[in-house]
Amino acid sequence: MGAKRQDMETKGAFLARVFPALSQDGIEALDRISLPVHFDEGELIAQEGSYASGIYVVRSGLVSIGKYASHGRERRCLRFLAAGELFGLEAVFLEREPINVQFAKAIVDSELTFFERSNILAFSKDYPRLFADLCRWLAREVIMLEFKLTREAVESMDRNLALLLIALANKYGTKQEGSTAVAIDLPVSRQTWAEVLGVSVETLMRGLKRFRELNLISTEQSQILVKGFDSLARRARVDDFYLSIIEETL
Repeated sequence: MGAKRQDMETKGAFLARVFPALSQDGIEALDRISLPVHFDEGELIAQEGSYASGIYVVRSGLVSIGKYASHGRERRCLRFLAAGELFGLEAVFLEREPINVQFAKAIVDSELTFFERSNILAFSKDYPRLFADLCRWLAREVIMLEFKLTREAVESMDRNLALLLIALANKYGTKQEGSTAVAIDLPVSRQTWAEVLGVSVETLMRGLKRFRELNLISTEQSQILVKGFDSLARRARVDDFYLSIIEETL
């Protein structure tokens, strides 16, 4: 939980974890067409509506994925991506000129691995097992989209907040020594948290206050300390199938 495994991994081991369907030979060939890229905190990685030049895999850091409103000014963060997660599949699966259907932005300084579209398509001809991994990720995206739309429509904000806290604690949390509590310390504004939940900042703050009063969490500036996972899971009311995906894909 919260282990910074990417810091200890070689590039090859990292790619093997992200693309488990590929053979060792395939991983080595994939490594040769990969390009390490760095984005500073707040830097735009991909603009919604722009040309989708390839696939990105987050190596370290934190990336937000979102959409702009129809008038193009207001934007909403839909989810976060952590190490081992990827975006930009439009570059592979859209036959017409691919465009980014969402924007991507670095929340903190982030290292990504980039695969240019023509290179990854050429690679897939020699190593078609790549599509097993890409389709696995795409299926998770579809499942999460359906789940998120349904939850926002029919579930209370408290249940969705509990689910968000569980996912963030699993992906970014640091277990506190001598305690079962987990600290989530992300440089993410409450506005962004509210966008992910599809509520106003005021509604989010009321929810956090209720959770503090129930002793489920404590808050201090950007840090949230999750005190009771079991209680949060009961409040979230989500079955193990979705929970296992949510812990990997937010």
